[in-house]
Amino acid sequence: TCPVTIEYVDKIVDMRRTLVEEGRVPAAMQKALADVEKRGNPYGKMGRKRGEWVSGEEGDCGVRLLGKGDAARNLWFTDSATAFDPRIQEVGRALGRVLASTGEDVGTLGKDEVDSGHEARRVGEEGLFEVLRDKNTEALEGRDFERVITSDPHALNALRNDYGLDKPVLHHSQVLAELVASGKLALKPLDDGRTYTFHDPCYLGRHNGEYDAPRTVLDAIPGLRKVEMERSRERSFCCGGGSLYLFHESDGDERMGVQRVGMAADAGAQVIVTACPFCLINFEDAIKTTGRTDSMEVVDLAELVARSAGVTPPKEPSAD
Repeated sequence: TCPVTIEYVDKIVDMRRTLVEEGRVPAAMQKALADVEKRGNPYGKMGRKRGEWVSGEEGDCGVRLLGKGDAARNLWFTDSATAFDPRIQEVGRALGRVLASTGEDVGTLGKDEVDSGHEARRVGEEGLFEVLRDKNTEALEGRDFERVITSDPHALNALRNDYGLDKPVLHHSQVLAELVASGKLALKPLDDGRTYTFHDPCYLGRHNGEYDAPRTVLDAIPGLRKVEMERSRERSFCCGGGSLYLFHESDGDERMGVQRVGMAADAGAQVIVTACPFCLINFEDAIKTTGRTDSMEVVDLAELVARSAGVTPPKEPSAD
């Protein structure tokens, strides 16, 4: 944070654009960027499978695939992590079940969506970002909806600040807080005796100013024991996983995710709640590498709400 409020992030991105033009891109990021350009996602998955996440082993999660001309009150822009990462697909389906339980009408673009381009732009690939933006804008214009929702703060930032959409764009924490306030979403105690802490994702908090919505949702769970980490809200600490850094091993004595998990442990928390797919992936890896698997857990806010609301998928019957 600059003490005289100089906005330096845009200047860093400008310098990265120059590096990209000169072909000086880290090798590990080159493949991810090439996959985004060729297949519309950094995982290298087939674009036609982008909407398959809505139907997992537990069945339909209540999110519809919208064809051209279709309508829904909420258009869910999934972005690539929810579409293709198996762990984040679980988060997506949990959120879908929660929204369906409240009667919300939700649809998504499926195969017509491509990556939001947020990470490509921050890496310095401005031309690639513009191509992705234009494809998504065309797909959005082919559907009728009242607002866009997303569970990825990076997509939130791109759609809200880079796309120039004329419809409101909401993060899923804001939608959940709205449903709690309206009385449509009734939450019950978890009664697990654990202490929870919320990690503020960079592009939800510092870049888009939303700190209260996720905490409003947590406070609506009766009896939830909650603590704040020393570095929280506008003083939060980056997980280290944004801007394609999940695909790039940076130099350093200790990963930022490991440091952040340590901060949560120091605060006395057994559960880290976040609202960003990159943070979730990074923290789960940090918990494993630091040997805290038996003592700590990280969950997305939507998963926690699904537990509290009783809309988790049915467990497989025991072999016994």
